[in-house]
Amino acid sequence: MNKWYNGATMSPDPLPPRLTRVIRPLRWVIPLILSALGFGYTIWESILWDGYPILSVQFLLGLGLLGLAGPLLTFVTLTWAERVAASYERAEEARERQYRQLLALNTIIAAVNQSLDLDTVLHRALDHVLSVMRIESGEVRLIENNRLTLRAYRGVSAEFVQQEQSIPLGQCVCGKSAARGELIAVEDLERAPHLSQTTCACERFRAVLSVPVRTTDHVVGVIHVASQTPRAFSPADRALLVAIGHQVGGAIEKAQLHAELKALNQQLEARVVQRTRDLLAAKEELARKADALRQVLAEERRVEERTRAQIAHDLHDGIQQIIIGALFETQAARETLAAQPETALQRLDDAQQLLRRIESEMRDAIYSLRPVALDAQGLAPALRECVVSFERVARIPCELQIEEPPRRFSPEAEVAAFRIVQEALNNVEAHAQAKRACVRVRFGPREVRVEIADDGCGFDMVRVTNEPRTQLGLMGMQERAESVGGKLDVWSRVGEGARVELTIPMV
Repeated sequence: MNKWYNGATMSPDPLPPRLTRVIRPLRWVIPLILSALGFGYTIWESILWDGYPILSVQFLLGLGLLGLAGPLLTFVTLTWAERVAASYERAEEARERQYRQLLALNTIIAAVNQSLDLDTVLHRALDHVLSVMRIESGEVRLIENNRLTLRAYRGVSAEFVQQEQSIPLGQCVCGKSAARGELIAVEDLERAPHLSQTTCACERFRAVLSVPVRTTDHVVGVIHVASQTPRAFSPADRALLVAIGHQVGGAIEKAQLHAELKALNQQLEARVVQRTRDLLAAKEELARKADALRQVLAEERRVEERTRAQIAHDLHDGIQQIIIGALFETQAARETLAAQPETALQRLDDAQQLLRRIESEMRDAIYSLRPVALDAQGLAPALRECVVSFERVARIPCELQIEEPPRRFSPEAEVAAFRIVQEALNNVEAHAQAKRACVRVRFGPREVRVEIADDGCGFDMVRVTNEPRTQLGLMGMQERAESVGGKLDVWSRVGEGARVELTIPMV
């Protein structure tokens, strides 16, 4: 393809002359020969053969027709034929030029469409443009963030690449071409004083040409070529380069769409992988939660059975024995009522004391099952009784702080809050080895916050979290809180005590 192009411009070499080369000399030779033959024939026939005088009409008429008119008519005819041949040759040359330009354009289109990688497209386009134009230097810039960024280059210095990596729109020849969306050609920079300080001039370029790279609706970049010698760019050259700019723009648009599609596919694949991981993690978490829930339910059943056994034991060993004692006392008082009235009265007093003990222990048993104050008066009075009972049984001082006036809220939430405080105090009694404990309750406008803290030995949160079987009590408290829309947080360190904070929305 390149053999059709000379080194000065993109125009193809002129076709070898045919008719014009033959007709041009014959246009003079044939009339001269005809004139000589006409003169000779007229002299021979009129003077030598017929004997007419030189100034005779016959001689002058023959001389005018054969020596002058005939050669002149032949000269005019050959001149017209030369012009017709030249017009034909120019038409053939234009047709050949168009063919070669279309061939070059198709070659560039095929080259840039062979790949969907943007950088490969840009480098191939630049290589073919430089090859078609027989020019030594060039670059391709794309518009990024309202600036022209250098993406491909040939025949420029390292300093040029470093300094001109990104330039604003409107700067230099290529920037103006991209900003205006039009081709700009400078055939000799030394004849353009206003461009004498540009980077192209400093790079010792003499002729430069910038062609906008267009997609279907806007300019996306510029192809900029330069030569160190002055050169002319014909209208056909400029039209071809504009067409190349359009084709390269279409290839760039396709490559960009491919890159975007590839990026979207990668994002989709990453999301699928992440969603798969999330689903697997959720499945494992659900399995862990289910196992933990089974353990909590089993522990609750064990606690329930222990509670029932304890109540049965208390009723059997405590209340039942006291009732039997009271029956004995009343029976003894009845037997001694007539004989010994004072002894009978004492027996009745003892029976009354036993009945009071029965009433007290029954109240404690009922309170352990369901505190009456919780249903009748609300959370604050029930917690006061709970703290008093904790201090009496555990022998650990416990302070109850009620902030803001107490208010009633959902019965289920009140029961959950009470049971969580009860379980937390039980843990303090069983594990904390604490010297003091504190329960703080704040009745806010939208939520109730309960905090249970102690100064005991504390525990390792990481170890407890990683061993679910050791945190059944905490898990049960967590389940209670979540069942009423609440939130339970636990903080603890070894040797620094523990703190449990419960937040329940006020309904």
